[in-house]
This record gives sequence, C-alpha cells and structure tokens, in this order.
Amino acid sequence: MNLWVKRIALGLSAVVALFLFACLDDESILGFRNQNQKFKVSYIEIPIESSVLLFDSLRTSNYLTDPGIRLLVGSYEDPVFGRVTADAYTQIRPSNILKAKEAGAIYDSVTLHLHLDLYNYGGASTSTEFFTVYRLTEGLTFRDGNDYYTNSTVAYDPKPLGTGSAIIKPALFNEELDDIFTVDTVITTRLKLDDSFGSALFNNWDATSENFYNFDKFSPLFKGLAIVGNNNSKIFGISLSDSTRVAVHYHTATDTLVFNYYISPLERSPNFGLASASRIVVDRSTSPLAGLTTPYTDFTASDPNKLFVQSGTPVVTKLDFSKFLEFSDTIENLVINSAELSIGSIDDPQSFRPPQSLYLQVLDNNNRLKIYDESKQDSLDLTFYNNRVRSLAATVSVTENTARISKLNSLGVVEDRQDRFAQLTYNSSTKSYNSFITLFIQELAEQESNTDLNITKSRFTNLALYPGNPFAGKSVNRLSFNKENLKLKIFYTTPTQNK
Repeated sequence: MNLWVKRIALGLSAVVALFLFACLDDESILGFRNQNQKFKVSYIEIPIESSVLLFDSLRTSNYLTDPGIRLLVGSYEDPVFGRVTADAYTQIRPSNILKAKEAGAIYDSVTLHLHLDLYNYGGASTSTEFFTVYRLTEGLTFRDGNDYYTNSTVAYDPKPLGTGSAIIKPALFNEELDDIFTVDTVITTRLKLDDSFGSALFNNWDATSENFYNFDKFSPLFKGLAIVGNNNSKIFGISLSDSTRVAVHYHTATDTLVFNYYISPLERSPNFGLASASRIVVDRSTSPLAGLTTPYTDFTASDPNKLFVQSGTPVVTKLDFSKFLEFSDTIENLVINSAELSIGSIDDPQSFRPPQSLYLQVLDNNNRLKIYDESKQDSLDLTFYNNRVRSLAATVSVTENTARISKLNSLGVVEDRQDRFAQLTYNSSTKSYNSFITLFIQELAEQESNTDLNITKSRFTNLALYPGNPFAGKSVNRLSFNKENLKLKIFYTTPTQNK
C-alpha cells in the first residue's frame, strides 16, 4: 500500500492546507462547488481501548538535573485514591569544611530549619501539620548505582530528635506556585533538636580532622535525618536550598554564632554528592482502586467507565491505538492533516489539583515503559520516531522531555529512554487536557522496513498517559475521568477518483 504519511514536510502540509482552504473559498465566494476537486478532507474520531496500570515505583532521589528537587512529608485522605503518606530521608554536610572553630567556643543548642517550597496536596483549608525528626541508622548513598524509589525504606532510630510543625496555607501557596513571574516567597519553619545530637556535631567540628572535612568519613558518623509526618491532612514539600539546614548555635566570650549543616545535593561526586529521597506509600483498601495491587497488569476499576492517573504512587492510563491502524491501513494514499488527543473533561478535582501536563509514552509488550536497547530493531525504530518526538516537544526543554525514572547512564541518556510523543496540557477553565500528536500519528500510520537489515519498523500502539508536571517522582497529583471523554480526533485527506 502506498501511504503518503511518511515523509510529508511541514511545508507540504501547509501547501495542502492552503489548497483545501482555497477549495472551500471557491464554494463560498462563487456560490458553487468546484466539480474538479482532486482532494477530499474528512474527519473521524477513533475509539481508544483503555485500562489502568499500576507501576511498581518511581525514583525519588534528588539530582540537580531533575526538573524539580524536593522532599515530601505528611499524609492525606483521598476518597478516590486512598490514604497517601510520604516520609523524607536526607544526608547532611558541613556548610564550610575549611572553617575552623573559634578558640574557646562553647556549644549552646541545635535547631532544624525547613524551607517549605510551597508544594502542598490534600485539604483546601489552612492547617498546622506536625512532623517528627529522627536520626538515620542506615547510611544513604548514590555509590555503585544505588538509587531510592517511592517504595524504598531507610532505617532510623525510633527515639525522636525533635517534633515540629508547619502552617500550610493552600490558597496562598498555590497562588505563589502558579505565578512564575513573582519573586520566590521563602517560608521556613524551625524546631529544636536533641542536644546530644547537637553536641556530637559541635564536638566533631575540627577543620583538621578527616571525620569533619572528608565526607566519606563524616557520613558514617552522621548518617542523616528522617522526617516523618504525624497523622496529617496534607503532604507538603521541603526545599533542598541552603535555607533548609541544621544550625548549631554556640558562643565565644565576645559573640553568639551559628555553624550550619546543609542538605542541598551539590554535585553527585564521591565527596560532595548528598543523597536525599522520599518514600511515598498509599493505602487503597477502602477506595475504588482497592483491587489495584499487581504492577503492570491491566486493571478495571469498580466503575468500568473510570480511568485514573496519579503521581508518586504511580498509576497510569493505558491507551491502545490499534483501532487507528485498523482505520489507516484500509485507506490508500492517506494524508493525516491533524491528530488531536484530548480528555474532554475530568472529574471535579475538588482540592486535589491535577497534574499540569500528561505525557504520552510508549509501553512495551509487558506494560512497562519502553526501554530502548542497542538492538537493530530499536535503532531502526529510534531513527524513524526520534525526529517526531523532537518536533512535538519543541517547546519543552531537553531536561523536561526526558523521563528520569532512573539515573543517567554513561552516554548522558537515561537508562529508561522512553520517548514522550506529546504533552497534554491541562486547561483549568474547562477541566480538560489536549495535545496535537500529528507527527506521531503520521509516523504510526506508515508501514516501513529496512531492506538491507530485513527489519520492519515497529508500530507502537500501546501507550501510557503518564504524569508530566509536576515531576512524577516529586509529587502526588492525580486525576480521574470517564472513558468516553478520551478522544483521538483525526482530520485526513484522500485523493478523489476523477471520472
């Protein structure tokens, strides 16, 4: 079959569009239809088979290259998705390993300062959220390929170092988050920690000692902190800026001073790369998703008409585009003019803000995100599909357009190199999502092969609606919607048969 889809340049599409508009203009201006039209424009809505998938985990480790770095703490009750809980783990480091302690300095106290990054999720009303800080008994590390995920646990001493609280104001926080043009608002909360911990930090402070200036020696002595919520109504974000710090207060004969320990990641080098991550768990036992327990297995909710997407404890909607191929493979000389994927309206989110964007990502036959290896098949597929991805993602930075489910590999490309073919943007006014995926659909329609390698191009029909912004591993945003609101709308052109 001779399809026109494969190598249609944007310029040619524009010419076809102009020609089509000209034909319509002939009818409206001259008052009759041009009987010699050579092309016919048609519209069709393709039904999409869909289901729900649970992924086993997401990476929550904080890298400087991530689109967002934060720790999550707290919990909230969601009537649709269940109870979601987040705990945070982080290393600490001296702020200045060259600074010598003043002669005669005397320890006073130790405090923890947390910079709230304004991210919050749960109830809509202002509330005071309590949390407890513990000392880690298990070391954190990025060494030897180690990473931390939503289901990772890190051991800590059950004896608390201190208990604190944070006042979370959703209306104010969300307004600041949404206004990207204002100066960042810095809101911090402070709590006192146990003096035995502070004294240990103070006594270890010696700029000439490896136990202080060498992080490989320092970190086994001070493994880090765990921050655990106390039966909260919200999850809130903690910034890894230098405003988040452990402050050791001390004095000399003439002054009152502070020496800080930071949690900011810096570079991921052996001596300075700090590890931090969040553990995110969910109890769905009393929710409509109670049966969603087996990862990577197609699931239908108690209401079979409902679909779901959730960050943090990753739930995605699986799409099957097979019906599109059944359509496109039966039409000769097909030109796809436009293809739009949309969710017409989502369920009322109430106080649970939906993701600002969703990505359309390729699934493998095992329902996992597609991982491109170095095989000839994948190399061929990457050649055919890659330009389509870049074209569609022209307004998205390279960093944003790469799903960092795992750490970077030696080639500078993430190990899970799944490609995002589209970014469905949320419209808060209409409570809907949409994106044009024309280039991908054009490529999907084309049947091609490499005769030298005797390999036929894969036609990716299984895809996932995957949380985009906020970054899925650093948020818990979610949405639900009816299946019938999910639509693939196609405008296409075919040549007419001249008598």
